[in-house]
Amino acid sequence: MHIHILGICGTFMGGLAVIARELGYEVSGSDQNVYPPMSTQLQEQGIQLMEGYRAENLDGNPDLVVIGNALSRGNPEVEAVLNKGLN
Repeated sequence: MHIHILGICGTFMGGLAVIARELGYEVSGSDQNVYPPMSTQLQEQGIQLMEGYRAENLDGNPDLVVIGNALSRGNPEVEAVLNKGLN
């Protein structure tokens, strides 16, 4: 199962990503700003990071998308989730 997390560099979402990875899930994520120490921690876990929010970040067709509470309608990646009917 592939989980994609929007806002992955936040403390909670980053922690969630690490837990999911440790449970054996494929994890990717995007955030407006990707920088250490969170980016380093996530990359060391084998989590693919994408800087910026774009519809193309969802081209891997994730099975589940988790959207951080700081994001809302109008965000290009949020809109792509809705348009594609992703869970």
